[in-house]
Amino acid sequence: MGLPEKGWLEKDSLLVRMLKALLSACLLLALLSPALPLKCRFNFNKAGLTYNGYAKTTCESFQDSCEASVLHTNINKREVQIENTCLSSRYCFSGDYSFTAADGKFFEMKMQCCNTDLCNNETLSLPDRNMLAENGLQCPSCFSKGEKKCKSEKTINCLENETQCVDFKGALFQGFIQHRRFTFQGCATTNFCAIQKNGRGFIATKRILLLVYKESCYNASRISHQPEQEG
Repeated sequence: MGLPEKGWLEKDSLLVRMLKALLSACLLLALLSPALPLKCRFNFNKAGLTYNGYAKTTCESFQDSCEASVLHTNINKREVQIENTCLSSRYCFSGDYSFTAADGKFFEMKMQCCNTDLCNNETLSLPDRNMLAENGLQCPSCFSKGEKKCKSEKTINCLENETQCVDFKGALFQGFIQHRRFTFQGCATTNFCAIQKNGRGFIATKRILLLVYKESCYNASRISHQPEQEG
């Protein structure tokens, strides 16, 4: 068999160059083409802790996460909300955030974050507040509106997975306009105690923002049961 003719070699070389150019163009087009916007489940209900069905929503370019959250608090006023929507990953942190303080004040929020289309269809729920069980732990307790630190004069029994004592100073924004600054001592979950420790300084849904100015935590103590004295 003889060597390939010069003309075929030139044609093969030209074909290779064309294929390389085509491949480069495809790669460049893929890099320059805008990514398709994320789609998330949408639901908002503040009438009660029940779902009323899902819709679909297309996220803005800066919203790279889908979130599902449920919230119940009485810091400003009694607030109940279920939310599924788009959110920036800068504001979306999965976890179980809860605290119990003096004067019946409390905050409960569960949040789950994901980043694929329609991934936020988790049905999140919170139990009836009156059905929460004490866990055998206790913490110093107080609550005060404003920035003045409250002084603990009594203890409070911790509930469910609240295993940390917390000394807190912060503000709750509702609708990012109305806000209330407050301080408290009480029981909290490990996720709640990690808000400032993780360098974030807040937790938020699309309509609620809890801002942390100061937060220090330590392990809650066991409730000591004094033996009854015989009469």
